[in-house]
Amino acid sequence: MGTNPCGGSYSACPPPTVTLTAPAPGATVSGTAVMLTATAAASTMNGLTVSRVDFMIDGTIVGTAMTSPYTVSWNSTSVTKGSHSLTAKVTDSANGTATTPAIMINTTGMAVVAVAMTAAQIFPAPSSSASGTANISVKLESGATSGKVMLSGLTATAVTINEGFAGATGPRVITLANGGAAGEWVVPANALLTAEQVTALQQGKLYVIATSAANPRGEVRGQIVPDNIVVTFSGLERSQEVAAVGLAAGGIAATTVDTSANTLTIHVNSTGVDDAMAAQVATGAAGATAATLAELTKDSVNMGHWSTQLVAISAADVANFKAGRWQVSVATAVQPNGAIGGQITD
Repeated sequence: MGTNPCGGSYSACPPPTVTLTAPAPGATVSGTAVMLTATAAASTMNGLTVSRVDFMIDGTIVGTAMTSPYTVSWNSTSVTKGSHSLTAKVTDSANGTATTPAIMINTTGMAVVAVAMTAAQIFPAPSSSASGTANISVKLESGATSGKVMLSGLTATAVTINEGFAGATGPRVITLANGGAAGEWVVPANALLTAEQVTALQQGKLYVIATSAANPRGEVRGQIVPDNIVVTFSGLERSQEVAAVGLAAGGIAATTVDTSANTLTIHVNSTGVDDAMAAQVATGAAGATAATLAELTKDSVNMGHWSTQLVAISAADVANFKAGRWQVSVATAVQPNGAIGGQITD
């Protein structure tokens, strides 16, 4: 039989110690490999050793480290978005234990998004006063999707989640079912996004759209925008020269900025400038000379559609965007400085 290293009952042994070292209190974490780290020690005077360190989220063990350095990789997408408690518990070779005080960390594990649906997000915008609100939740780990849409002012023929950036259209991803209440549509049970579609969600590339008999292309639409994404819609006006000759021209620029990944996506839908030769996003305050940030590509089918997607930009460019120092313009051979244009504001 072994000898008690503390000379009496095991309860007489000095307890082990444990301290959380990462992440920091109040930190926001995301992704499938968040490193949880602690330091731990047992009583050396009695020859005790650390047997294990358990890491717990909201009281549930999510990982165990048996040797120093005491670190585990945790999948933060397994919990809902929001604030969660993190503790570490050490156990020594005499079965003595100690637990750290809880710290609170924030996760972005589940995308929970409230979406306002309007006719203004469709181009050309239908003449409709209808509106809608979508509440969508997606578990980023599995793609499991739930939620519902409430519509007002229209009788929808279909409500779907589609893949496409603001200002663009794309394929149907999930078809919602008519709910029990008036104007209610629900995401069907067991609806799943693929890994690629989850990535699209995180990039701001999914939207909800409701069609009707009067507007089969869509009557109201709302872009699904996670916390890291900013989407703006900016009107494009005729230049003074174009207006002076009475040409009808205009457009809408739908801009998507990922403030975490630092990327720019923009889709411009224009009218009256199908002969345009170039389009660009530039950095500059209203009325100031602008430096080109990104060149746009003309659609081979829709002559009024210009775009670029997921262009890498700098943190300084994002700051300029937030400060309203971005411009967009579409130029023709006759108006090389821009036939239509506008300021992009956050």
